[in-house]
Amino acid sequence: MSLSVREPNDGYQYATILATLVAPLSRGNITLTSTDTQDLPIINIPALQSPTDQQVAVASYKRVRQACASSFMQKIIIGDEYYPGASVQTDAQILEAIKGTLQAVWHASSTCKMGLSADSMAVVDSHARVYGVKGVRVVDASAFPFLPPGHPRSTIYALAEKIPDLIKNGQ
Repeated sequence: MSLSVREPNDGYQYATILATLVAPLSRGNITLTSTDTQDLPIINIPALQSPTDQQVAVASYKRVRQACASSFMQKIIIGDEYYPGASVQTDAQILEAIKGTLQAVWHASSTCKMGLSADSMAVVDSHARVYGVKGVRVVDASAFPFLPPGHPRSTIYALAEKIPDLIKNGQ
């Protein structure tokens, strides 16, 4: 069932309160399908694969429900919870509801992990130089080994400020 089918159309205005995992532990991958740049890669995004991510998501969902049950919120909330509804109570039910409405928050990162040369998953060194390729650096969120907590913009800015200094200093 698409979300648009569940959207109310009764003339009232509605709001959604949501929780976001800003530093998920679940990891995906990108696999090239050929050497042809016109061929699309396979992108695997295993959202909520990590048990810790699942626990945090369920706990966050419960916390949002607690906030909505507060005396302040009850003054402005009209009616019962629309989706998934009050009958969804167990952790397993809540997790399934979350999985059914999950969406990305547009902070793709960590596809060219910065790390030590001994790390088989590392693509760039601490100076953002691509291992095995001379003259190429990665200076964006893809170089993060993991997504930093909160919005990544300031961390991207810090990396973008640091790497040119290293280049100017011959590093």
